[in-house]
Amino acid sequence: MGDQKQEQWNPPVKDSLTQGHEQEINESSNLSPKKEKNGQLGSFKRAFTWKKKLDVTSGDQAGEEKRPIQRSSRSLFGSFRKVPEEETGRLKQQLSSQTEVLQEESKTDSPSKTLPVRTKDPPQEKQRTPSNPCSPTPSQRSRKPSVDSTNSRPGKEEDTLSNLKRTFLRMSKREGTTGGQAAEESSFRSRLLRSFRKNEEEVTHRPPRLPKGSQGSPKEDTLENTTEVEEEKPVSDLIAERQLLKAFTQLCQLEASLVEDQHSGKFKDDPTAYARQAMDICVHYDVMAAEIRNIVGETLSQPSVDPEVLSCLARLIKEEEGVHSEDAPDSAFLRAPRKWRHLWEEAVKKSASDRVGKVGQGMSEPTLASLLAELGRVTKQDLVKIRQEVQPCYPEDFLVWKTYVDAFHGAVSARLQELLQDIQGFEQLYVIMDWVANVYCSKDFLGSLDLELHMTTMPKLLAPEVWEKLESDYTKFLETKIKSCFDSILKLELDRWSERKSPELLQDLYHSPISIDIHMLVGEHVNTARAISSDLEATTLQILEQSLNEFIHRFERRFLDSDVAKEQTLFLPYLCAYINAFQELKTNLPAKFLSSFKNVGTILSGVISSFKKEMLVHLHRETQILFKDVGSKAWVTTDKLQPIMEKTVTFAQLLKHLVQPHNQECLQETHCYVVREYVAHVLRPRERLRGADRIASAQKMSQESDAIDSTFQSLGSEATWLGLAIPCISEILGETYKEDIKKHIETLIRGYPDIRQEHVAAILALRNLGRRRNQQLLRHAQDLLKKTPKTLPGQELFGEIDVPSSVEVLLTCI
Repeated sequence: MGDQKQEQWNPPVKDSLTQGHEQEINESSNLSPKKEKNGQLGSFKRAFTWKKKLDVTSGDQAGEEKRPIQRSSRSLFGSFRKVPEEETGRLKQQLSSQTEVLQEESKTDSPSKTLPVRTKDPPQEKQRTPSNPCSPTPSQRSRKPSVDSTNSRPGKEEDTLSNLKRTFLRMSKREGTTGGQAAEESSFRSRLLRSFRKNEEEVTHRPPRLPKGSQGSPKEDTLENTTEVEEEKPVSDLIAERQLLKAFTQLCQLEASLVEDQHSGKFKDDPTAYARQAMDICVHYDVMAAEIRNIVGETLSQPSVDPEVLSCLARLIKEEEGVHSEDAPDSAFLRAPRKWRHLWEEAVKKSASDRVGKVGQGMSEPTLASLLAELGRVTKQDLVKIRQEVQPCYPEDFLVWKTYVDAFHGAVSARLQELLQDIQGFEQLYVIMDWVANVYCSKDFLGSLDLELHMTTMPKLLAPEVWEKLESDYTKFLETKIKSCFDSILKLELDRWSERKSPELLQDLYHSPISIDIHMLVGEHVNTARAISSDLEATTLQILEQSLNEFIHRFERRFLDSDVAKEQTLFLPYLCAYINAFQELKTNLPAKFLSSFKNVGTILSGVISSFKKEMLVHLHRETQILFKDVGSKAWVTTDKLQPIMEKTVTFAQLLKHLVQPHNQECLQETHCYVVREYVAHVLRPRERLRGADRIASAQKMSQESDAIDSTFQSLGSEATWLGLAIPCISEILGETYKEDIKKHIETLIRGYPDIRQEHVAAILALRNLGRRRNQQLLRHAQDLLKKTPKTLPGQELFGEIDVPSSVEVLLTCI
């Protein structure tokens, strides 16, 4: 029989009690102190409370049968309390001897009662591994964690005793384990010993349970047990069920009790027990902190908000601040503030960061523009939800709106920093800058002015140095972009020239689209930069002005060197078209951008003047050969002016398609050119005219002067001051009363202040008045020239006329 029992007590697999102890060791990280107590001491409680159970239920006969076992067990555990931990060998021998006594007594007292063979572990002793370390298993919730739970299991005393015996026998056979295992088992035995002593004290001072028949009605017993279970519900279960206020209340009670015991000196001889219990409380607080993070994280990820949970969370944080004050001494670490409000703020930041970080995960090949659009949508949706649903759940002192806005602001800023790492090209750079300046920072970003983000009180979405770098990169890209745009404009004009077509007439003016292209280019980039920042607008204007200056000079050279310039039928219309276009730019660009393009206006004026000169050069080439006979004898008898005026009128017809004031200016310059060339050839005759030829030439000049004036008046010339030069010279040549020559000279000098003394001498040389009279007239002219201003604005005729060398010799002689 003894051998059979020995086989039953030492099966090849781990029995239920051993598994229960190993499970409790593994679950020592479980945060419910009641579980540890129930797991490690349950078997001992059942082993040493079976005697009272039998006394109540079975009577005196059962008590007499168990008294020898009671005496043996008392002596066994009495010696077990007295043995120090370091005397491990002697303890094993004593345990073995006491076990043998128990075996013999059990054989003698109850030979008919044999312990049943345990083929498998009872259901209640199976290893339990909860899925959530903070949540108890269903079996743990249903089981009452107290010593009395063993008394409600009748008929299990022998089974419990056998478990106890097998445990002691197994502990005595572990002598051959390694050093690490021995130390671990020694620690385990010491914990069992301490737990057993505490449990024995609780059992000793506990009042005996009443017999089953004297416990009242079953309903009252069930109600009482249910109340006890609810009252003793583990803190971890309350946390798992998110009954955080109840859990915090129990933790505060445990904390206060532990602090009181520590101050009373209860843990003076066993400080590790205080540290262990304090650590359990701290671990529970950490679990509650983790649950706070989970609640905050689920606030935005869930479709709807649970107001009750958020309100409970706010109350929990405020109650914790009331319990754990900032004035707690450093030694009282249990009473130190948990800083859950700061934890809540950090959880809000983490939640915002997670929400922003997930943007674009479900998109296939997203572009930068689509990513930014989705980022704006998610941010707007979450902030609106916070304002309308989340903020009302919290007290005002939590500053929910500001906390969430700051959190999303920082999260969006961090996400933009990531996107900036992959920026490529001018377009992507502009897209992200435009989104920052015109989308996120706009007043209607959230769809309502009531939800406006006050950017003035918030930090910059991008750090100043980052934004400056973006503007610098944008400027570099912009310079290249604008230069490329001007190259495209020039290429368009080259294509038009190659088509050999005259420019179009728009409102009877030659038109070129080059001015429209430049206006669109400037306006587009300036408006784009203005939308981002005023500094970037100023920089863009500087780049545009510099690029436009370079383009104008480059365009002028390419046009004058092109094949069009060699084809007069196309050259003059294109000159008129570009004069009109540049005049429009000169007028409208500075007017639209007041502080810019001033230098561009000067450059455009220079190019316009250059083009007008090119037009006059063309007229000069066409008519120069026709002026060579003016002043000759053949000129007196033939009409040499007619072909000149025909060429001039044809040229002047083109000037009608010029924009004002260039139309009038070019016409007056043409008028001046004809008069100047006519006078110049008269003053440089190829042969001298005397007598009747001189009188005939004077009359000829008078007639042709009237023809020139009438022609240009019909063309619309307003240069009436030019009509005086040729008649004055004609009267000097044909004047028969020599004293009146002085009056004609005075009229000529007053009308043309740019006339010089050599010009007067050349005219007198044509008249041939003699040396003495010429000297008098020249002295008089010299006195008038000294008194007359050098030039009048816009009235220069003789300044470009060169006199022949013979006149200079004449002056020297005089």
